[in-house]
Amino acid sequence: MKKNYVFYAVLVILFLKDCSACFQKDQENSNIVTTGSTFYEECCCEEPGYTVKNLQWRDPHDRVIVGPGTDSKVFTEEQTNCLSLHIPVSTKNLAGQYRCVTKFENKQYKEVYNLDVYDPVYFYETRNNQNLVLNNNSQITCKAKGASTPLMRWYKGKDGQTEIFNDTAKYEITHEGLLIKNVNSEDEGTYKCSASVLSTGEEVEIYIEAKVMTPPLITQMVASPEAKLASGETLMIQCLAEGWPEPKREFKKVGDSNPAGNKTVNWIQSNDTIRFKNIKPEDAGTYECTAFNDAGISKKQLNIVVLTRPEIIGFSNKSAVEGAMLPIICNATGLPPPKVTITYEGRSLDEERYTDYEEEIINFSTLHVNRSSEGIYICNATNIVDTTTELMYLAVLHQPYFDNTYELVWAWNGETVNISCEQESNPPANFSWNYIKDDYATVKSQALVNIIPDYETELEHSFTFSNEFAPFGKHECWAKNEYGEANKVYYIRKGFTPSIVENASSIDETATSASFHIEPPTNYDGPNVIGFIAEYDQADNYDITNIHPNRTWATGIPFKLDKLRPNTTYYIKFAAINRVGTGEWSGLMSFNTMDKSAPEPPIWQVDALELSSSKVLKWKAPENNGEPIDFYVLRYCPMDEELDESLCKEHKLKETTELEVPDLQYNTTYYLELIAHNARGNSAPANMSLTVPGEILSAPSSLLSAGAVIGISIVVVLVCLVLLDVLLYLWKKQGIIASCCCKKSKKRKPNPLNARDKKGLLKDNGKSGTDDTLKRPDNGHKEYEYNKTTGIITGKHSSV
Repeated sequence: MKKNYVFYAVLVILFLKDCSACFQKDQENSNIVTTGSTFYEECCCEEPGYTVKNLQWRDPHDRVIVGPGTDSKVFTEEQTNCLSLHIPVSTKNLAGQYRCVTKFENKQYKEVYNLDVYDPVYFYETRNNQNLVLNNNSQITCKAKGASTPLMRWYKGKDGQTEIFNDTAKYEITHEGLLIKNVNSEDEGTYKCSASVLSTGEEVEIYIEAKVMTPPLITQMVASPEAKLASGETLMIQCLAEGWPEPKREFKKVGDSNPAGNKTVNWIQSNDTIRFKNIKPEDAGTYECTAFNDAGISKKQLNIVVLTRPEIIGFSNKSAVEGAMLPIICNATGLPPPKVTITYEGRSLDEERYTDYEEEIINFSTLHVNRSSEGIYICNATNIVDTTTELMYLAVLHQPYFDNTYELVWAWNGETVNISCEQESNPPANFSWNYIKDDYATVKSQALVNIIPDYETELEHSFTFSNEFAPFGKHECWAKNEYGEANKVYYIRKGFTPSIVENASSIDETATSASFHIEPPTNYDGPNVIGFIAEYDQADNYDITNIHPNRTWATGIPFKLDKLRPNTTYYIKFAAINRVGTGEWSGLMSFNTMDKSAPEPPIWQVDALELSSSKVLKWKAPENNGEPIDFYVLRYCPMDEELDESLCKEHKLKETTELEVPDLQYNTTYYLELIAHNARGNSAPANMSLTVPGEILSAPSSLLSAGAVIGISIVVVLVCLVLLDVLLYLWKKQGIIASCCCKKSKKRKPNPLNARDKKGLLKDNGKSGTDDTLKRPDNGHKEYEYNKTTGIITGKHSSV
């Protein structure tokens, strides 16, 4: 049995040995690749019973090529029945014979791959932009390398269709490029250089832009800001030149041996410009610019004149005694000689006075000095170079002067009075006070000195009057210096409230308003009247209570009462007001309001410029004369020479006093008519003619309309209120949510303060009784106001 196993084993081994070769013939192939490309070949077993382990790749040095590694430039890779050769990047040193080998019956078979690596044709030392020298033989360089020496061909023109042939009178093709003989301006342009390798079939092209170099030409030498300038200013001299390539520049001052780069020169050169940071008179002269390139040289000169700025001499501060004669002289030097003017600017150089007030003084004139001569004098020296100014302050020595030598001052209990011995004098004056009391004074002169320390020597005094201290009388200040003296008198008198208003009358009544003429009283001692107070009420109510509405006016505004009841008799009395207090009441006078009627005419409030930008017509609501205004009727018509009724437009408006009219045309005159209407009828029309000016350019309008902005604002406010209420509910169980969720039934006790309202004055007039005179007007007006804390009832009409 064992013999059989041995026999079979020998047969298997022999069979495997006979089939261990993958292929049984030699092959040879040639491969040509360019440097940098990838080379890949497969060596496969073609016989049955093969194994890829019997294949080997060997390099040109007969070394076995193994699998990939970190530094492998050549490696193998096993596949199902093939062993592949990989060269990721081909280089010339990797060229040679690569063999895939196998053995059969101790005989080696191989597949040979002869790898040839060559460089692709390429240009070197060849630029796309090259220059030619005018009137010379110049060469356009174009060099190429490839697997073999490339064949070079030349073409001219952007399309590259016109071929240039060798050995002509104009061109010669060399191994380094194209030689152009006797270059002229027509030789400038685009050339195409073509390199081809016949062995590989490769061809490359490059376009070369050739420019012909031209000699420099200085077109202009420019001095900035100008060739004549003042000493100390900045000067730039620019040398503008044409030529190719761009010429270089050199500067020098004619007659000066110093080169431009020498540190002793007063300029700095940058390309085609020299710059003087601080030019001096010695820098004046002729400057020469030299422009040069490989094609030639050019020169040009420019003369620089350095002028001197004006300089003012001997215009300094002065002082003079009032009444003296003073020479006013301003000397100035400069080249060219400057024009000199002297102006008096006042005592300060504030902007308003400096621009609005100037008084010219003639140079070398004599000034008659007085107090108003003191102040600032400006000397202005101007020539074509610059303007120089110098200030001189003239101080005038004079005696003291008061703005007012007499001043009447009113004082009363609690009033503070300020008096001052401030005066204008030069040099400063010495001063003293003297006091002479009158009948109302409560202090003597000596006592005043004791109460007010240094009364006689202090510049200012402040007195607060009381029953115990009242320095009424004459306070006299004396000021004196070496040029004279002056005095000022303050007469402090006791002030009283105004006397009774004797002349007051109604001048205009409507259904809901009344206007009055009030003459201020004059027969009293005290400050002027500053206002009036009126107390008024309906005649039927006047004797019921002594609490009546009141109204206060400042002088200078219309004395008018509004929100009155129509067809009603009123009683009214007046009192005058000054800084001391309120005078006595005048006697009662009566006036009657008119019956309810149509409204007064509306009052236009239209600005032409505002209308040009917004096109919104506005007006003020008039007196409604007892009945609320329910609508307005607006009519507007464009006017040419005559009014065309067919072009008029009409709008009926409710509860508004403005209307946007987008169809108003610019630079057009319109006739406007506005009527107010209430239950009693139409008002008289308010007419006006208005020209809409041209459109005014304004900032871009908002993307949101005014209505949208208002709506968003309301929503934000409501959200904030809700959040606040939630916070109060969570914090202290208070607010609207708390009152709804936590409401408890409680019986309210009557407010004991309401028991004091025995006459029912605290009741809402609109709900008490049926008498029309007690009803509250629709506008929410209350005749009385009750303070729940103090229990005091006050009028609601008092205002200043």
